[in-house]
Amino acid sequence: MNDANGAALDDIEAAFARLAPAIKERMAHNARKFHPELRGAGFSVLRAVLLCALRRPGEDLTVSDLVAGCHMDKSVVSRQLKDLKQWGLIQLERSEHDARVYLVSPTEFALDRFKEIKRSTRSEYWNIFAAWDPRDVSELASLLLRFSEQVEERFRD
Repeated sequence: MNDANGAALDDIEAAFARLAPAIKERMAHNARKFHPELRGAGFSVLRAVLLCALRRPGEDLTVSDLVAGCHMDKSVVSRQLKDLKQWGLIQLERSEHDARVYLVSPTEFALDRFKEIKRSTRSEYWNIFAAWDPRDVSELASLLLRFSEQVEERFRD
């Protein structure tokens, strides 16, 4: 790696350092829109449940799937599911095929609230990127997705 790449990496690190607090605050703000006591780990679990329901409608989501997908300890996910169910954000039911397996799905309230939050967020992004060339937005999306997948892969190992 040469000095130019080193400078670029410094710029990337600085940009992420500037973005991290804003992203953390947005996540906390969005979590509170579901329930005033919902915090980080619970919001991550809820978001995984919601995204699964929207991206793969009709497919079962098990607690084991969530544990693997959220990269959290089973006891942490179980505690979050208990709260999410108590707050009316998810449903838990035993599988018809295996009574040891619990299936997780979002409630209509949670789905509706998530769609509302997505519309609001999408509108904010449209405003931010309004002056950008659409190809730049597409390239940014592609690069960020590739980067995040590599980071996730590295932390899984």
